[in-house]
Amino acid sequence: MRIATFLPHVGVFGGVRRFLELGNEWVALGHTVTLYHPEGTPPAWLEYHGRVAPLSQAAEESSDVAIGADPHTYAAFRAHAAPIHLYYCVIEGDPGLEMAMPDSGVTLAANSHALIDQVARRARRHVLDGVGGIRLSHFHPPPLERAPAPLRVLVNGRRSRAKKGTDLVLRALAGLNGRVPEFEIVLFDSVDEHNRQDPRDGAPLPPNARFVIGPSQAELAKLYQSSHVFVAAERKAGWCNTALEALASGCAVVCTRSGTRDFAVHEHNALVTWRHEWFIRGAVKRLLTNETLRLRLSAAAPASAEPWAWPALARKLLSQLEAPAAQRVGR
Repeated sequence: MRIATFLPHVGVFGGVRRFLELGNEWVALGHTVTLYHPEGTPPAWLEYHGRVAPLSQAAEESSDVAIGADPHTYAAFRAHAAPIHLYYCVIEGDPGLEMAMPDSGVTLAANSHALIDQVARRARRHVLDGVGGIRLSHFHPPPLERAPAPLRVLVNGRRSRAKKGTDLVLRALAGLNGRVPEFEIVLFDSVDEHNRQDPRDGAPLPPNARFVIGPSQAELAKLYQSSHVFVAAERKAGWCNTALEALASGCAVVCTRSGTRDFAVHEHNALVTWRHEWFIRGAVKRLLTNETLRLRLSAAAPASAEPWAWPALARKLLSQLEAPAAQRVGR
């Protein structure tokens, strides 16, 4: 198949990883994949094996399947010649979905079962299963046991009050000093032309917290492997990549239900809590003071990531696109 994907950029933000990883998997399966975005340059942070072309070139070419996922490239995605146009919703409240739902020529997909149900209710038609996404060859437990001390708590450092909840997590963790064994907080984020705000500016950092800015993919994997606890407090997420990456790496995870319902099971492989400072603080306190619980969740975590690997998702999506058109649109 000839597969075309459309993105507004190829930076380390906005669900870009999903389309780079899927593109690589489809290429490995023998398909031809072209990624169109405004600059037409290859991503600098993740190796990509597909073809990359400027967005302006999309109107001159054709594919068997065109896949869009954002409002900024929607017009180019729809103008691209292809018998199948798939809009892949990857975040709750996606403004591009408002364009795709009334468009009868577009098939819909979503990246979590919660989002599938939500989109299906609103669109009143079938939504393809695009659930999953983890590279297990990269995110996996450390070859040796983690050092017993100091305990390390890892947090996604992207500071978006409406979505990520980073400042909320920092306030929760600040309230633990002196009440738990000594621990450090490490936050990670990247700054580039697509996200120029330095997350360190004005961050309510406790004394035991520090940022790692712009880690490479190898450095990011090592951060997960060296951390005992990972905390995510997302809101209106489609698929919480970082929480699943932490599970795959054998971290004990504290998370909200947003973006994690498909893989995080309370008291089995994670502590799933309400998105409130008091509840997050209590869950992290349990893990930092109860080594038995922390090690049990850490041991159970990697296996729970296995069903969601990129190769399985790449095949699953294409198998649904090969179904009859009437089935795809739910008519």
